[in-house]
Amino acid sequence: MPQPTLAHRAALATVALAVGLLAGWPQARAATDPAALYHNYCSVCHGDKGDGKSRAAGSLSTLPRDFTSAASRAELTPARVAAVVAHGKPGTAMVGWKTQLSEGDIQQLADYVVRRFVMGQAPAPAAGTGISGTRAHGGREADATPLPATPVSTPAKADMTAGLPNGLKGDRKRGGAFYNANCATCHGTRGDGAGPRAYFIKPKPRNFIAEDSRARFNRLALYAAVSEGRNGSEMPAWKQVATPQQMADVSEYVFQTFIAAPPAAVR
Repeated sequence: MPQPTLAHRAALATVALAVGLLAGWPQARAATDPAALYHNYCSVCHGDKGDGKSRAAGSLSTLPRDFTSAASRAELTPARVAAVVAHGKPGTAMVGWKTQLSEGDIQQLADYVVRRFVMGQAPAPAAGTGISGTRAHGGREADATPLPATPVSTPAKADMTAGLPNGLKGDRKRGGAFYNANCATCHGTRGDGAGPRAYFIKPKPRNFIAEDSRARFNRLALYAAVSEGRNGSEMPAWKQVATPQQMADVSEYVFQTFIAAPPAAVR
């Protein structure tokens, strides 16, 4: 059997690194608590309060439904909400979740939306329920155990010459506008993970200027993180609401501004 060439080994190492970066974000089992289901699958667009005022709203051509509005109170029933959750709504960013949620989960979620937001009934607190976090493929799951603040080993250095996938070319200026509108509230304007929402988030947002981030996150890894989200965190899967070009733009901005820039330039 022929031995692999050096180029072949390098290619395999690059693939292994990309897989390793995403290995922590597997698809998880759907939550059964309706509040967690809403947080996991809906809040990224409809907001934590169900009023459509979310981080993603500014990037959508059609605004998310405000479940608390008078129009929603007049129009929405559990059956209607369940149908949209299952099949999506054409012409909007609302996708159908019937391939990821069971019929029972969809009905629980629809009942929760109508009861909690349309009718305005406060939910009973659930003991020991932690619902902060996103799952890799657009949904979310319970909090992962926070990683230690200090890396336990020297991080492997990624290939920082790797480009964006599918021949995409990012625009730093456009990406900066997207970042400031959608990402800075968590990751901070300096990329240090100290945005105004960071205090309330568990685990903390990614610090892009930390040594391990600057070693691991090339353009390809950044795009994957933006597109797929991050398991066990508040990082949503932006592929549900943003175009590939928008994700390429913000990845390019983060890479040039925080990852590739000299440390003194981003502090």
